Amino acid sequence: MKQKEIRPVSRQAAQRFAKTVLETTYHANVNSIRYLGGGSFGFVYKAEIDKAPFTVIMKACRTQGICAREASELALLGADSLIKIPQVYFTFPATAEIPMDFICMEFVPGTNCFTDFAKLLNSRKTKARFADEITTAIHHWHAQTNEKFGLIGHAVFDEWLDFYRPFASEILACARELANSGKLEKKVIDTMERAWPAFDFIFSDKVETASLIHGDLNVMNIMSDKRLKPLAIIDPLESKWADKEYELFQLRNLTGDRFGLYETYKAKYPVSEKCDIKTAFYALYHEIYAYIISGTKVNFILMPLVKRMNRELDKCNR
Repeated sequence: MKQKEIRPVSRQAAQRFAKTVLETTYHANVNSIRYLGGGSFGFVYKAEIDKAPFTVIMKACRTQGICAREASELALLGADSLIKIPQVYFTFPATAEIPMDFICMEFVPGTNCFTDFAKLLNSRKTKARFADEITTAIHHWHAQTNEKFGLIGHAVFDEWLDFYRPFASEILACARELANSGKLEKKVIDTMERAWPAFDFIFSDKVETASLIHGDLNVMNIMSDKRLKPLAIIDPLESKWADKEYELFQLRNLTGDRFGLYETYKAKYPVSEKCDIKTAFYALYHEIYAYIISGTKVNFILMPLVKRMNRELDKCNR
């Protein structure tokens, strides 16, 4: 496990490349192209062209393979979804002249449910309706099952822990290296080390079913209107056939608890007896995994996860 190779392409250069890709693919004029946002692995632009589909989203991927994988995940999730998944129009693999992969997708109106903080001012009733719609859609995916566990396109494991235990062990090993080099806070690695001996207890309930999960279903990736009407779910990340509870920790990240997403799911659908401590473990180890592969550590997400993991472990010792 190591940091993914991130191509050193600037946001401005990626925008020029996106324009060129659109012009050559659609044989169209690009009337406008505007940066919407981005992260460690890429940039996102909204473009207007003079041919159908007229308005598109262009995602520039700075790491090889991400765009192709996301396109396949969007197709699978969108094949049977209660909430819209953007249609993929095409993917473009990097060339010598354009050193980035691109994915061109359907534009969906609305704003995400994290950065548009005005959505937090909606009434309790509106938030409850939103949480009900989102969790219903999530459960609809979770009801889709597979014979094997693992990544979409490489589900080869008979048992969930055959996949997850070595994965988590490798995350911990990398975290120890980061801590030894001063790149990871002591309280983070101490909490990970504290949780690891409890692994067999935390995951003692066998996962019977390999469920389809989005992989990054936090409020940043839910698009809605101002009144919290869900319009689309975007940006899957390493979608899997997995323990469905591996999805649920994302419902608490960022401002998810302000919408009651996690508690709503638990109230509506069966979860394991150890769901709270499992999702605390999943969340902490996943955030360190994201740091390992991206090189970016987001402490305003990470530190609450450290506290939650310790709280859950404290409960076990009472």
